[in-house]
Amino acid sequence: MSLLARTDKIFYGTLETISDGDVSQVATSISAAIDQASLCATTETSDSYDELGAQLNTLEQQAHQAVKSQLDIASLLPKLKESKPLGPAELKTLELLIVGDAEYFLKYEADLNRWKEEVNQLIAEIAKLQSSRLDVDGLMHLQALCQELRRVLPNIVYYLDQKERTNKFHEATNGSIDARDTASWPKWSQQ
Repeated sequence: MSLLARTDKIFYGTLETISDGDVSQVATSISAAIDQASLCATTETSDSYDELGAQLNTLEQQAHQAVKSQLDIASLLPKLKESKPLGPAELKTLELLIVGDAEYFLKYEADLNRWKEEVNQLIAEIAKLQSSRLDVDGLMHLQALCQELRRVLPNIVYYLDQKERTNKFHEATNGSIDARDTASWPKWSQQ
């Protein structure tokens, strides 16, 4: 899908789904998520945490739609359709629409070094097991270490994916924006 088609989808999807007045819905969802987090701390069940995850997913989607409703996207579409150059404010709006979530994730994420350190410690533990006898206890320990690594690695991969996404956007928009420029963009942006 071309940049123009993706932009149409983004713009028209925004106009139909949320208005400026719906930001209060985001505030309501924040309260519900905070209440659910308190319930999680009290009950400590997987179901309560699963429900918190579902509420946070909804909250994230609502925040995304609310952001789009507050951006001046109407002026972008005609310029993109006519391949006219974008001004700095319009390019910033396009950036927020396409990679804003990734940029803000990178801006506020503070655990990358801890995740990398945890991976290094877990790999060191696995290396120790390599030189020991792998009986049932050793094999179960190895399984536990692998599970821990599988828990941490997606966080690192997600961080690096977001970093690469923002870099590709900046490379693709360094100059004029053209539908041919999108070939190097991530797959999600071409759907």
